[in-house]
Amino acid sequence: MSNAPRRESVIERARLEPGVIDALHVGVLVLDPSGRIVDLNREAALLLDLSADSARDCASRDVLPPGSVVADVAERALRERRGVPETVGSLGGAPNGRFARCSATPVRGASREARAFAIEFRDVTGEVRVEQEVRQLDRLATIGRFAAAIAHEIRNPLTGIYAGVQFLERTLPPANDQQSATYQIVREEVEHLNRIVEDMLGTARTPEPRLETVDPNEVARKARLLLEEDARRRSVRVELRPDDSLPSVRLDPSLLLQVLLNLGRNALEASSAGGEITIETAVSLGSPSGGTIAAAASGPGVEFRVRDHGPGISPSERARIFEPFRTSKRGGTGLGLYVSFQIMEKHGGALWVRTEVDEGSEFSAWVPYHRRGEGGGDAGSAR
Repeated sequence: MSNAPRRESVIERARLEPGVIDALHVGVLVLDPSGRIVDLNREAALLLDLSADSARDCASRDVLPPGSVVADVAERALRERRGVPETVGSLGGAPNGRFARCSATPVRGASREARAFAIEFRDVTGEVRVEQEVRQLDRLATIGRFAAAIAHEIRNPLTGIYAGVQFLERTLPPANDQQSATYQIVREEVEHLNRIVEDMLGTARTPEPRLETVDPNEVARKARLLLEEDARRRSVRVELRPDDSLPSVRLDPSLLLQVLLNLGRNALEASSAGGEITIETAVSLGSPSGGTIAAAASGPGVEFRVRDHGPGISPSERARIFEPFRTSKRGGTGLGLYVSFQIMEKHGGALWVRTEVDEGSEFSAWVPYHRRGEGGGDAGSAR
């Protein structure tokens, strides 16, 4: 209530002195009771990507981004004929865009009827991102404690179950197709549970890379070998396309293998029977200008690409696929890509995806020839 007279005074002065609201460091829209934009300042035009001259005298519903917090607050103020307290929401209406803190104040005449509404908003994307990261870290800390507590309780019985199934298959071979299928189902479900535990443990404590001088093609070959059995069950072919001219690089082969297996399993799950996934290595200058990037870097290095020809990833999903607990897969944890992102970040590398709906996806993991802080020299000399 104490700010209402000040805001009304600002708006009144703005009609006579246009520079008044332009001097404010918040976006201001002035709407008449019908929702027509009477005025807006330079900051509002900038934040909403509008031309101030074109927006004036237009209906706010035709100008403001649908689904944005500014449009929602304006619509509520006009409908209820009263002020709206500060609300945080999307500035542009897109789920992965900027955020704004927005409020509405009625400007009342002598009769106390609202004769205009001042919509004020400011960009709070940085604040929202920090809050999201804090909440995310809290969730990860909780998962870490939980994972550490259950690791031995779950993994040891799983190991026993898997070994028992293998023993039964050797000593009591299946007498018919149904028994054979049952053995396979038990194996697959144990492997699935074990991957969930591994993902949770990986999120709880991604180790520091133990760097070795490694032939990147050897890591790719091992990944293909370990994916072959899963691919065979799905009737999907795994194609390896190594670049034999690549120099050796400094990386942790176990952690990079984990990344390639995460990407490879995702590609297999996205593929239909009779399909194909490709694992490729190549010289690269780092993350591209396009694509969805989890960790960006540039400079000479080696790129590991895993490509599928599945349904692709929708724009709404791809914006957040590298965040923890984000998954569209039934039974998935949403941790595999996040763990992969952490591993690449600790290598001083990059992770990104190029994808089109109905055309498939290509995930790329990039490692530099030399990590930041390491000595230079000829990239190929370690070969």
